Amino acid sequence: MEPRLRELSDRYYRRTVELLERCGLPRGMPPFLVLGVLAATTSIILALVQLSSQEAPAAKPLGITPAAAGAPGTKVVNSERAQVLSITMVTRNRWAAGWSDCTTGPNCKYAAVIDRDGARATAPEWPVPYATLQAGSEAIAVAPPLEGTLTGDPTMMFRLTYDGPLLTRLRYRLPTTTFAPNEILTDRVVPGRIVVVNPEESTVRMLETRGTRSPVCDGSGRCWMLSGIGRTDIVWTDDGGKTWGARSLDTHNQLGRLAVSPDGRTLLTTAVTVGANGQTVSKIQLSTDRGANWTTVKGAPPTLKTDPIAFDDGTALLLGGRPGDRPRLYRVRDDEAKLDRGYPGDLADLEGDQQLMYGFEVPKRRTTEVVLSTDAGATWTKFAPR
Repeated sequence: MEPRLRELSDRYYRRTVELLERCGLPRGMPPFLVLGVLAATTSIILALVQLSSQEAPAAKPLGITPAAAGAPGTKVVNSERAQVLSITMVTRNRWAAGWSDCTTGPNCKYAAVIDRDGARATAPEWPVPYATLQAGSEAIAVAPPLEGTLTGDPTMMFRLTYDGPLLTRLRYRLPTTTFAPNEILTDRVVPGRIVVVNPEESTVRMLETRGTRSPVCDGSGRCWMLSGIGRTDIVWTDDGGKTWGARSLDTHNQLGRLAVSPDGRTLLTTAVTVGANGQTVSKIQLSTDRGANWTTVKGAPPTLKTDPIAFDDGTALLLGGRPGDRPRLYRVRDDEAKLDRGYPGDLADLEGDQQLMYGFEVPKRRTTEVVLSTDAGATWTKFAPR
C-alpha cells in the first residue's frame, strides 16, 4: 500500500513534493504524511477562494457620475414656474412624473419624481424631458440622449427600489428585430423610432421593425404598432417580433395614434391630416374583434389633444374638441363619439384604462397637478406629483 501511495504522490504531486523537500521535509517521509500536508494545503486554498468570493461585491449597473447627471432635480420641481410634462401611473401609489423649469433663460431644465408606496425620490436635472414608463409593477423615468440617437450621448434610467433611489446609465446594445416579454417598447426615447428598454439589465437598443410609433402590448402578450410611409398600417406580433401580421388602415395619411384595450379586443386608431390650421383628425376607426373588422367612428372631434383610451367593453374615450376650444371628453359607443360629462376642468393629457385613468390639467397659470379616476371617469381625484 505504501509504495503505491508514494508512486501516486511522485507522479501527480511532483512539484508539491519538491516544494516540501525544499522546506525540510525529505522525499522519503511517510507517504501518509505527504498526502496529509497536501490535503491541508488544498483545504486552505479552497477556504481562501470561498472567502474571496463572499467578500467580492456583486456586480452593479454602471452608475452616472454626479457631474454627468446634473444638479439635484428638486430645484426644477420646486421652482416658481415648474410644470408637469408627463405622468405614468401603475397604481395610485406607484407613479413617475416628468417636470420642467423654463424660467432660467432659453435653456429649459427637466427632472422627474417617482413615488413607490409612499416613498418619493427626485431624479437629477437633465437638458431634455424625461420619459416616464411602466416597468412591470413599477414606474420608472428615462432621460433620453441629447442628440436623439443611441450612439454617443448617455441615456439614464431612474428608478426607486426598496433600498432607495437608483440612477444608472443604460448600456447601448446593437439593434435587434426581437424583444423579450419583460422588456419595454417605447417611442418616447428616440423621436420617430421604437426602442427596447431592459430595466433589469440596464440596456437600451433600437428595434428594427416595420413599426415606427404607438407600441402597445395587451394582456395576452400581443404587441401592436403603427407603421407606413405616406400611409398607415397596423402591425402586430405574438412572439416578440419573430413573425408579424399586418393590415392597411389608411392609404393617404401616416400620422395618427393607436389605442388597445387591456384584453386586446378593442382597438382605436386615428388618422391625422396637416393643413393651414394645423393637424386635424380625418378619420377614427374602431374594432371590437381584435382588428378583424373596422368601422368608422361618427361624430369624432376635429382635433385630439392626446392618445385615445380603449376599454374592454368595446368603448373608448377621447380628449379633443374644436381648434381653440377647451378640450372635452368624448365617449365612443356604438361607433359614435358623443360628449361625455367627464372631468369639468382643463385636461391636457389622458392615459390609463378603466381601472385607473389619469392626466394633468392646464389651468390659466401652470400645470402642477394630476387628476385620476378609478371608476371610468365618473369621479376624479386631484394631487400634486412632487
